[in-house]
Formats: sequence, C-alpha cells, structure tokens
Amino acid sequence: CYNTMEAEKICLLKDEPVESDLFHPDEFKLVAVGKICHQKGFDRLVRIIKRLCEESVPVHLYALGCGPEQEEMEAYVRKEGIEAYYSFLGYQTNPYKYVAKCDLFVCASWAEGFSTAAAEALIVGTPVCTVDVSGMKEMLGHNNEFGIVTKNDEDSLYAGIVELYNHPEKLAYYKKQSTIRGTIFQTDETVKKVERLLISLNR
Repeated sequence: CYNTMEAEKICLLKDEPVESDLFHPDEFKLVAVGKICHQKGFDRLVRIIKRLCEESVPVHLYALGCGPEQEEMEAYVRKEGIEAYYSFLGYQTNPYKYVAKCDLFVCASWAEGFSTAAAEALIVGTPVCTVDVSGMKEMLGHNNEFGIVTKNDEDSLYAGIVELYNHPEKLAYYKKQSTIRGTIFQTDETVKKVERLLISLNR
C-alpha cells in the first residue's frame, strides 16, 4: 500500500502562477527535487547539463531543495560557465507549480526509498526519467510503460534525457502516461487500499 498523498490539493497547487520570467518556451525544462546532497546525485545532474549544453541542447535545470552540497554545485556551475542553464530555487512550500510547468522530472539519486517527489511529478502530469533506484520500476513499469528508468549511472541517464529531447512524440506519450499512472496515488484510491488491508487483517 502506498502512503496516502493529498493528490487533490497537489493538483490545485500546481496551477498557481510562477515568476513570469522564470521559464522560457524555447527551453527543454528539467526539474529535480530533493536535498542537495551526495545521495541525491545533483553532481551528476550538473555534469549532464554541461554535456547537453556542449551538444547545443537548449536545456535548463531547475533544482528545488537545499543542502550541504549546494555551494559546491553553485561553484561548479560558475566554473563551467553554465549559470544561464541552471536555477537553484531552494526549498519551496509549493514545489508542484514548478514541477508541473517543466518538460521532464529527473531523478539522479544513488539510492532512494519510494520516491515521493517522483510520485508527485506523476500526479501533476510531468513525465519522469530516472535512474534505477528502489521503487522506480514498480512506479513506472518494468518495461518503461509509464516513464523512463535507466541504469544507475550518469551516461545512461544522459542517454535517457537525450532520447526524450530528440523524440518529442515520445515525451508527449510519457506525459499522457504520467497522468494515467498518477491516478494510483489519488487519495481515495490509497485510502481504500489501506482500508481493505486492515479489514483483511481482522478476518
């Protein structure tokens, strides 16, 4: 049984406006959410952004969160001259409005439990591309039915992102699939499953 999530509230919050100059229509907008620490793999993401820039992909990564490696990440971004392609948005009480307006949610973590952030991305209808950590194949399908799960290495995640950028029709397909998959996290559905479990235990 999945944890109960306030899916209806999330769907309302995703429609709140964001800063008018934050997003640009001609950019391939990636978003990552989590504590900026080694486990979450943000260092891998900034290196991927650098590679995409070198390939002339009009990419922009929005990082929601804060943590002990943020200064190091910001220093790397400045050193490589890719400040224009990376935005640290810090901790946000409403991350959903940012996730919903991006083209792709990306997870580069070395390890996860069951990713709440990825589930929330599905709820707001944002496609997910992730490395293979705990729970992702369960969430997205063992054959990538609802999102892209790559090997847990930087090159594989890079290739997955590039594949979706180069094939807009595939990205559009996964946007539809994310909306479908997000329904399993609806509050009514998760509560009913817990209720059925408790009833079965009392028999």
